[in-house]
Amino acid sequence: MSLTNDAVVRARLASWQRHISESATRLVPPQTGNALAALAPMLEQLITVNDLSHVLVADLRQTTDSSLGATRAGRDYLAQLAAALAHTNRAAAHLSTTVIGLADTHRLTPRPCTAAPVESQLAVTLGHAAALRSLHRALEAVTRPLAGPEQNSGPSSAPVTGQHSRATDTDSIQPTHRRP
Repeated sequence: MSLTNDAVVRARLASWQRHISESATRLVPPQTGNALAALAPMLEQLITVNDLSHVLVADLRQTTDSSLGATRAGRDYLAQLAAALAHTNRAAAHLSTTVIGLADTHRLTPRPCTAAPVESQLAVTLGHAAALRSLHRALEAVTRPLAGPEQNSGPSSAPVTGQHSRATDTDSIQPTHRRP
């Protein structure tokens, strides 16, 4: 690998780390109270994340078309950007859910005395939390180096962590369901 290519990739990854971190810090939980007042800031957050996705796509396209894309460092960089893009798009989808929840809350609670539907409140709370987690995963994608082929040769002994992971319970016996 060329030192020049490595330096370019490191500089670009550092830039992406800053950019994604700044976007994540702009994701503040929606304010409680008036759903209509919370809608405009949430739309701004959605625009921020969508803009981040667009810039990631532009960098992917530019790197693919450049000579850097043909190098090992460039291919690794493209893989990291693609992972960050996937997580950023998930964040945008989660923020869309949050916006829908806020719009439903506004639509379904016409009077100040009425309570917002629980489903709408959950969509707002969980959607925003999921968007923030997705942006943190996008940041991880551009922060940690990709494992080389020599590091991926065997099964990993590290525990799997992530959104859908469960702790293993070795002391309990799991029931077996059989069909009749």
